[in-house]
Amino acid sequence: MTEKDYEKARIAVDAVIFTVQDKSLKVLLHAREKEPFKDKKELPGGLIRGNETAEDTLKRKLQEIIGQQDIFFQQFFSFTEPSRDPRERTISIGFIALVNSENIGHINEWYAFGSLPELAFDHKKIISRAKHYLKENVSSLIVKQFMPKQFPLNKLQEIYELIEEIKYDNRNFRKKMITSGIVEETPDIEKNVSHRPAKLYSFKI
Repeated sequence: MTEKDYEKARIAVDAVIFTVQDKSLKVLLHAREKEPFKDKKELPGGLIRGNETAEDTLKRKLQEIIGQQDIFFQQFFSFTEPSRDPRERTISIGFIALVNSENIGHINEWYAFGSLPELAFDHKKIISRAKHYLKENVSSLIVKQFMPKQFPLNKLQEIYELIEEIKYDNRNFRKKMITSGIVEETPDIEKNVSHRPAKLYSFKI
């Protein structure tokens, strides 16, 4: 093989930023400002600069988009289909980033996973792969990113059910969370609610 057989490629980062709001798993998208796919929605991301790692690029983008970079993220897959970008060969490193809805603005830019608009490039495929990764790797560490410091157990159950796409028995879920040592009871209860205030818990880990 000769040097011509090895195609040069650009390397980019695409971030699937998830939050939970109104009992729905949502993804951050914005409209492209130029061709190709002008005005279609796309994931936040960008090319890796010469002096950056993929993680450096992601942190820079998170700072630009959300105003902070100390956000939980994990690399989940690399997308290498030769024709994924019509301009030139571009490899994308996919990351998930998880954000508590209490810490975000620009609510109109968040779209429910189950009703995404038409997207640029292969970004729908990237989001689908990210959701599968989230489901297959759900843990207290992942769920914790969506939760406030204190919470009733029914809210914790709601997050698990959204990610895993299953329904838990309330009593069994409470027992599992408490006996596993994942959460601990606090002396506080819910405030300003229309129903009987529930006890509040916090993560032990």
